[in-house]
Amino acid sequence: MLSYEETCIFLKYKKALVAIGIDLANEEVTDLIESCNYDLEARFQAIVSYWYWLQTQEREIIEPNQLLIKAFYQQWKPIGWKDEYLLNENFKTPAEKWWSKASQVDIIKNLIIDVVDNFWSGGKIIFNHPYGEPWTMDLDIAMDMSWQQIIAHYQRVTKTVIESHLGRLVFRQEE
Repeated sequence: MLSYEETCIFLKYKKALVAIGIDLANEEVTDLIESCNYDLEARFQAIVSYWYWLQTQEREIIEPNQLLIKAFYQQWKPIGWKDEYLLNENFKTPAEKWWSKASQVDIIKNLIIDVVDNFWSGGKIIFNHPYGEPWTMDLDIAMDMSWQQIIAHYQRVTKTVIESHLGRLVFRQEE
């Protein structure tokens, strides 16, 4: 079992590890992570920095789980680690990527309360409802829709008309 500090470290690197291809549902991988009693962050940094090096070589990681296991058993240390590595676009979750695009659309960003991600089963978009309870939409469904379709769906579900007056959004309930 991970301590509080180790859990914080794990959560810091989780998105990068998953994006690299490490299967965090694999029992051997989780056992190894949970039993690591020192330098957990160094192991994660070593794997991520190795991934970066492979990217510069235009190569991919083959068998990511085996790489993680090797890094732990051989006590890899990071080479040339930079904290900015974790900001890589490839390490963003689907919800983060969708929200990044949606927040650039004025109407959409005013309709959304939050975008919640779950690596294993998609995510949810939580929409504001000016006349009732917030409601959710599956992220996978929204990703297949245009912004106009999302706005039209929002208006149908909430029975709200969205109008723009002098650059300001006005919501009114359908009659």
